[in-house]
Parts: sequence; structure tokens; C-alpha cells
Amino acid sequence: MTPSQVEANKQQFLSLCREHIHREGIEKVLAYLENSDFFTAPSSTNFHLNEEGGLCRHSINVFETACKLYEHIALPAIRSGQSPFTEEIPLESIAIAALLHDVCKVKFYHKVEKWKKDAHNKWVSYPGYEVRDDFPFGHGEKSCLMLGWYMRLKPDEMLAIRWHMGMFDMAENGSSQRYAFYAATEKSALVNIIQSADSLSAKLLEQTTVFV
Repeated sequence: MTPSQVEANKQQFLSLCREHIHREGIEKVLAYLENSDFFTAPSSTNFHLNEEGGLCRHSINVFETACKLYEHIALPAIRSGQSPFTEEIPLESIAIAALLHDVCKVKFYHKVEKWKKDAHNKWVSYPGYEVRDDFPFGHGEKSCLMLGWYMRLKPDEMLAIRWHMGMFDMAENGSSQRYAFYAATEKSALVNIIQSADSLSAKLLEQTTVFV
């Protein structure tokens, strides 16, 4: 991603937050993010958008995908009575849960020099990232905690952010966490929308950079 693309994504992110989120404390959240590496960090080390600026772009992708899922699938089902959920979801809640679901990745990825063998079996270096978690408090739950330092989240928003990884966060957890995840999906439509939007964005919209 070029510096101009990184900057354009930053301005789009800030604009979306200010347009759709009017909760007390949002400016404090944005000030924190602007003084962190949120807008230059990758979205992962070896997977989707593992490049500079990837985290911000991924957050925008999840918001845009969540809005489409809600507008074209969830909302018509709710209004027609077809859905098990009966309450419509405020756009502000979708924006909060989607745009801010990965704030836990602030100061999480650090640039390092990595090595691999090339086609001629010679070692070559390439730029990459490694994880250094100075506050190991989980993933979605860490985002909820960090946002809670600056603004109040509604229960549905907390559940959606906490469980946005879905079953990808379940591999090493016991049955109690699996039951909690399933219960959350039955309790809040927002949980399903954000989890689906996160997965679809990462798998269908975002490429992985392969360093040679």
C-alpha cells in the first residue's frame, strides 16, 4: 500500500466514524488511534492485508460489508418477520462494532527482518512483522476493554466485538466458550453480522502479500 493510499484510508476511516458514531467519547477513541500505529499497522503477519495500512483498510472493509449484509439480508428478514430477531439495529452500533472491532491490534505488530530460501535455495531477507503483545488480554475482549476506557458500549456491541472471530477463536478453548459463542449468536443479530463481515472481508476482499 502506498503512503497516499494509507493516508486516504485514514481519512476515510475518520470520516466514517464521525459521520456514523455520535457516542460520547468517540473523539477520545480517535485521538488515541491517531497517536498510535492503528493507521499504519498491518491487519495480520502472514494472512489478509499483511502490509502497512492493512489494519485500517480491513476495518473499513468490515464496516462496508456489514452494512451490505444488514441492508440486503438482515433488515428485510427482520421487517418481514422471517428472522428470529425482531429489533432493527442502529447504524451507529454497526459502525462501532465494525470500525473498532480490531483496536486490540494497536501496538501489536512490529516490523522485523525475516528470512526465507529463494528458488535457488539461497537465504534471502524480506521485510515482515512479528507479534509482540505487551498486554495479553485476548482478542475481541481486549478491544472491548480498550474501547471501554474512552466510551460506553451497548451490550450488543460488546458481544459483537468480543465474538467477531467466531470459531477461529475457538481452537484452544473449552466447551464453555463454544457455548458462550453460540449463545451470543442467538442473543444478538449484530454478533452474526460482524462475525460474517469480518470473515468475508478477510477471505474474499483482502489479499496476502507474498514476499520473495
